[in-house]
This record gives sequence, structure tokens and C-alpha cells, in this order.
Amino acid sequence: MSTLLDGGLGSVERFFGSRFVIAVLLPLALVGAVSAPVVLTLSGRSFDAVLDAWHRHGTLGQAVIALAGLLSLAVAGYLLSFFQLPALRLLEGYWSPAGPLAALGRRRTEHHRRLAADGWRQVAADPAAHSALAVRLQTDYPPRSRLAAGCLPTAFGNRLRAAEYYPLERYGVDTAVIWPRLHPLLPEDCRTRLADARSALDCVASLVVLAAAFGTLWPVLLVLDGGRFGPAAWCLLGWPAAWVGYRVLLQVAVSYGQEIKVAVDLHRRALLKHLELDSAAPDLAAERVLWDALAQFYLRNLPFEVPQLPSPAA
Repeated sequence: MSTLLDGGLGSVERFFGSRFVIAVLLPLALVGAVSAPVVLTLSGRSFDAVLDAWHRHGTLGQAVIALAGLLSLAVAGYLLSFFQLPALRLLEGYWSPAGPLAALGRRRTEHHRRLAADGWRQVAADPAAHSALAVRLQTDYPPRSRLAAGCLPTAFGNRLRAAEYYPLERYGVDTAVIWPRLHPLLPEDCRTRLADARSALDCVASLVVLAAAFGTLWPVLLVLDGGRFGPAAWCLLGWPAAWVGYRVLLQVAVSYGQEIKVAVDLHRRALLKHLELDSAAPDLAAERVLWDALAQFYLRNLPFEVPQLPSPAA
């Protein structure tokens, strides 16, 4: 199954969209500011020396330096945006079966599958006592019937999988095929909420990746540059920061998934109306058949035929 995060930043939005500012520039600027003392340490210059050099420039020189800094940040953000979708897929757990993470992926997938199965067994034994657990399982993991093939090795990926499978389980809607066609037909307020949730998800994911890079790159450079173990130890705090960010990312993923579910619940038939097929699905059973026929038509280019409704009883 594909992922609801397959849509990356568009070319215009990379530079001018609010999503670019929130999801790329702000995390990059924050990590860049935290990295400034490390750069000063590696360069052997003090903050006072840099501040004196800044004051020696006139107003025009300071404006040029500030503009150059902003342009550098924009270019770095533009380059970072190309890696955003691969980073998201890495966090989701879409790892190559022949890559270096293959064995870890199999173990983690089995771990999550076992946790979910154990949880559902508790719910089945006493539904009333474990109603909260049932709700958490529905948001944190793929449906019980999809655990064997649908689990991913990361908690983040499984939360998004739960949102991806929800329309398929409820209505027969394959979001990997139908979502790109339904999204343009959604009401403006619905698309705004989805965009806000996606921007928040991208922002936190960028912070997680940049914090992990901070906790990896700078300690290595500081140790290699004359054995600066003290500053290197401080930079290792990037990893706890990445862990905290990842826990936040899990909650943001649930919120984003909830927006997907609401959009499908309320507006899925907008696509059927647009295709003039609304009358072919008078009930949920007929709707499931119709969605499956549309998915086969779009995905596999199979001939599309409107499902025949049963004749009313005489």
C-alpha cells in the first residue's frame, strides 16, 4: 500500500508557500542558531570577536551580510526540501528489504504486530474494561485484520497506516488511488485543516531529523578537531531532543490521520458526484463495490463498468 505522505512540496510552494516556511525554514533556522556556538568553537573565534567584526561594517555592509544569510538559508531550505519525503518514508519504516535496516525492520515489525495482537486479545477478553485500549489500538496500528501484512517497523508508520486503512475498511476506498482525485474536490475549510495538519507533521519530522543530524555530525567534528570532548558531549544532547521530537511526532501523526478520516467520512461522495456516479451507490454496500471498480480502473486500467443495482422486489 502507498502512503498518504507521497505528496511532497510543489516547486512554487518550496519557495513561497507557508508550508515551506513552517516545515523547512523554521526547523532549519532553529538548528542553525543552536549550531552557531559549535561553529565558533571549531573556527577558534569568540562571540565578542564576531560581534566586533559585525559592528565594523557599515549599515550597507550589515544589510548585505544579512541578505546573504537569508539567501543562504533559503537555498539550504530548498535543498533540504528534496530530502524531506525520503526522510519521512524512512521514519515511517519503508526500508529496503535488502538494505542495512532489513533485519532490524523485520524484528521491529514483528514487535509491533505482537503488541497489537496482545492488545486486541485483552479487548476481546473484556471489552468493557478495555474500551480505552481499543480506541488506542485503532489509532496506533492497522486494523486487526490487516496486522499480518500491514504492520510497519515504526510507531510513526503504523499510526499513518491506521489512517490509510480506515477508508478501505469502512467504505472500500483505496486512499492510495482515490485520495489524489478526491483532495481537489474537498471544501476549502477541509483542505485548510489538512494543510495545517500536514505542515505541523512536516515541521516536527524535520526537527527530528535535524536534531539527530546535529547529535551525530557535530560531536564527530569536535572530537576530530583536537579532541574537544566537552563540547562534543553537549552536542550529543541532540539525540534526546530527537527522541522527544519523535514522541511529539507520533501525536501529530494521529491528528493528521484524524483529519484524513474526517475528510473521507464527510466528503468522499464528492468524487462520485463529480464523476456523475452518485446514483450508482444508493447504500454502503453498493458504494464499496463502486469504489473498488474505480480503484481497479485507475490503478490497473481495467475496463470500468457501473455496478448493476439489484432490481427492486416486486
